[in-house]
Amino acid sequence: MTTLHDILTTIRDRVPHEDGVNLKIGEEILRDPASVVDVSIKSFANRIGVSEPSVIRYCRSIGCDGFKAFKKHLAQSLVLEQKFNRASASEDVNDQLSDERFDRVSSSVATALRSVTGAGHFERIDAAAKTLMAAQTIAVFGLGGSSAVLAMEGQNRFFRLGLRAVAHVDSYMQRMTAATLKKGDVVLFVSSTGQPEPLADSARIARTYGAACIVMAPEKSPLAALADVVIPIELAMDVPYHQPNPVRFAQLFVLDCIADRVALMIGKPAIETLRRVSSAVSPRQHYLPTGD
Repeated sequence: MTTLHDILTTIRDRVPHEDGVNLKIGEEILRDPASVVDVSIKSFANRIGVSEPSVIRYCRSIGCDGFKAFKKHLAQSLVLEQKFNRASASEDVNDQLSDERFDRVSSSVATALRSVTGAGHFERIDAAAKTLMAAQTIAVFGLGGSSAVLAMEGQNRFFRLGLRAVAHVDSYMQRMTAATLKKGDVVLFVSSTGQPEPLADSARIARTYGAACIVMAPEKSPLAALADVVIPIELAMDVPYHQPNPVRFAQLFVLDCIADRVALMIGKPAIETLRRVSSAVSPRQHYLPTGD
């Protein structure tokens, strides 16, 4: 059965087209959704004068197995709605000076960068660089949003150093690629949350065949638990919902540090490869930064 997480929106969309018992149930939920979360099905049914089976049928019609599952997803929907309502109420663009808005964004970026500049992070970055430098094949995996973009940037950084690197942002390709790896190969995972199960599946597959796993994700996440080397990058939780999460700046910074360390560890062969790459495009550009 389909599980709907945004139940409030679903109910609001359905109410204008409902009639009879379903209309009565939907209107009562929307009248005070928070009160429904804490009542029993018997109390709810008696409150509006319908039968318990009618309530169950309504819950199933919107994708829930029953009233208990419905209340769980209603509570989740309420939490999300309340957060966005607070953000909307507190962020009136017309009442803010431009400098204040830019200061907020730049401050969050600076905080994200500071969170990954400790000695412990650089020790783990060195460990990751040593593993990547010795890899026969490097696969870089990320799903959705900035993590997928950073995965492709990982390939861009590493192939320029003469390393065999591929990036995949599709979960099927990740699983298939993981199954082709072997001892001496490495997978670098980039994830803002460390939660996506497809990434964890790919990590398990890669480890089964002897490949090493490096993870850039929150340290206590499921994905981090499968890593040989973890570089902890925590998702900022205090930014307004309309502002892009600054975690991607921390991810890019760590990726740059890894690439820098790998280049220095490889030494002259990496410099020669970079020279050849620059030479291949120099007739068209006067200056080519290695990250372009």
